[in-house]
Amino acid sequence: MRVTILCGFLGSGKTTLLRRMLREAPAQRRLGVLVNDVSDLEVDGDLVREAERLSEAEGTLVSLYAGSISGSRREAFREALARFAAREDVEHLIIETSGSTHPWPLIEDVLQHASLELHGFITLLDARALVADHGGGADLLRRLVQNEARGLRSAENLLVEQLQFASTIVLTKAERVPAADLTIVRKTLEILHPEARVLTASYGKAEVDWLDVGGFDLARAQELSLGLPDTDLGESEAYDIGHTVVRDERPLHPRRFWTCFREHLGLGIHRSKGFIWLASRPREVLLWNQSGGSIEMELMAYWKAELVKNPDGKLLPQEIAKLRDWLQGTHPVFGDRLNELTLIGTEHDRAIFLRHLQTCFCTDEEIRHWQEGGTFDDPWPKNLREVR
Repeated sequence: MRVTILCGFLGSGKTTLLRRMLREAPAQRRLGVLVNDVSDLEVDGDLVREAERLSEAEGTLVSLYAGSISGSRREAFREALARFAAREDVEHLIIETSGSTHPWPLIEDVLQHASLELHGFITLLDARALVADHGGGADLLRRLVQNEARGLRSAENLLVEQLQFASTIVLTKAERVPAADLTIVRKTLEILHPEARVLTASYGKAEVDWLDVGGFDLARAQELSLGLPDTDLGESEAYDIGHTVVRDERPLHPRRFWTCFREHLGLGIHRSKGFIWLASRPREVLLWNQSGGSIEMELMAYWKAELVKNPDGKLLPQEIAKLRDWLQGTHPVFGDRLNELTLIGTEHDRAIFLRHLQTCFCTDEEIRHWQEGGTFDDPWPKNLREVR
């Protein structure tokens, strides 16, 4: 069984690429997927389920969350890997790691199974984030030198090692980076990993057959592993990367939410993601994605609490009745609407940002205004891309 590992730092676009792989793979390809999310909030697993090509009941989809598969969830990863290795009905396994996963423990575990061939190790790199947050790579290299001099390790070490163990590096969000900056990014990669194949993905697309992207060099990976420190590489806490989950039924005030992310987002908030609803858009389930200074919001679906009102007049009476039955026991005012966000980053910056985020939820007076059909100042784009 071939194995492809999708790696990359927080918010680099791994789930987007995985969903594309599942859409574009021929129907006769027998695929298995293992997806990992470091947070207690299982966002990535939910998105992969939407593809409807895989089945947890049949064991072709495994979702491991609330910890990294190179750290606290490593034993669960080993067990899932053993189950896949014993199967004859899956020909290609795709492993999507969490952004805080270290490559080497995964490689070691795959190598334990003679029936598994580590074909490709694809690391995604958010080109825009590297330019905006790391000076195109110059600041990243400088931090590595400082860490080595002080005997420290940080998130920058993890990011670089994810790149160095790759057989292929994919520059994502390249359409947002000027050509001159993209040249600087490529020069950084030549320093960090001159042997890597580098692909560019604009708008999430690259003209390759992702399942055939291979070239993993085991000898090189083993040589790299000799230079790693004798510590527990797999725990995200080792890089001061933790997570906080926020759950709240109240609607978000669109203007305050906008201001919060643009004025109070510290550099230590590497990633935030989840599902939200805005007081100005009570119908829409919105998929929230923030990586570094990049923010995206997409239309995921529609809340049942709004659909039951049959706003388009397209539902049959029995469909409306079924929705009402489903909504029994949900919130008396908001129905199934719920904000679920995970914040991933340093403990210090998460604590500060969380205080600002809590002020974004509507007050009792604003909720009454919403119930009465009142309007809210909404600076977010009116037309959103649908999640596919």
